[in-house]
Amino acid sequence: MSVRTAETRLLGLLERALAAGLLGMLAVIILLVALRYLFSSGIVGANEAATAAFVYLSSVGSAVAVGKGEHIRVTLAAERMGPPGRRILEACSLALVGTLNAVIAAASIPWIITTGGFPMPATQLPRFFAQAAVPLGCGLATLFCG
Repeated sequence: MSVRTAETRLLGLLERALAAGLLGMLAVIILLVALRYLFSSGIVGANEAATAAFVYLSSVGSAVAVGKGEHIRVTLAAERMGPPGRRILEACSLALVGTLNAVIAAASIPWIITTGGFPMPATQLPRFFAQAAVPLGCGLATLFCG
């Protein structure tokens, strides 16, 4: 299997996981709103779970955008260049995006080691579970820039 085929399969798997996660998060939020306004009740830890899901969806979703070439960029200079100039500019852009994500992923590890053991208020799960989304998403984005 080629690297491009593996990347395409990984992107497809991540997109399906993101879609399922988004639907799950939406269902939990609708349930929480219904419980709160109809029954003055709630589910312990559900807000934390929805927040953690949002962090993972955002982090992995941004990596998928990079993998599909849909990352944020300013095209003013590229539109004024010929095809060779555009290829060079795109390579430089990917190198910068990859470097930035690699630095953030590396910098997040000491942060997680320092604060990841503290429990979340409602679920008492270590904060590591939510914080791990940062190096995961940045690592994937770095991988997709290669």
